[in-house]
Amino acid sequence: MSAGSDHDELCRLLNQLTPGLLPRDVFHAIARLMVTTTYVVVPLLRRDGKILTFLPRRGADDLYYPSMLNAPGTVIRASDESLSAVYHRLAISEFPGIPIKGDPVFVDRVYDLIVRGREISLIHWVEMSDTADLTQLIDVDELPGDVVPTDRARIAMAADDYRKRAA
Repeated sequence: MSAGSDHDELCRLLNQLTPGLLPRDVFHAIARLMVTTTYVVVPLLRRDGKILTFLPRRGADDLYYPSMLNAPGTVIRASDESLSAVYHRLAISEFPGIPIKGDPVFVDRVYDLIVRGREISLIHWVEMSDTADLTQLIDVDELPGDVVPTDRARIAMAADDYRKRAA
């Protein structure tokens, strides 16, 4: 089979997929070839002079960082109708039940080489309500060792912006 017909077959198969959530293996195969765009939101709360955050734990079946803590984030899908819709999907899946006071605040973007390929991340923070369960929160200045390595800088970036705006 020639390269041209291989490409034709690949395109035919890809055209059968519906935009949106892709099967994991297909997503990872494509992500290696393209820059993925992610929407990251770091929930923050100021308490007793400290900035606290909520970091969900990845699943044990995660391909790259199993069971590690991470900044909440999601790939923006072709089926997402707006960034607001992306945020709401992320909040429901990664920090449900965490009381939030307002809309996400955009901080900056990060262009990284991560394990699955190149990624551009839109970094945001949201302020948690004072009613947040403190037992679930972590001091941003004392992150544990099992935080995804690339998320450390993203958490610090969000926390620094939060400090500046609240000052």
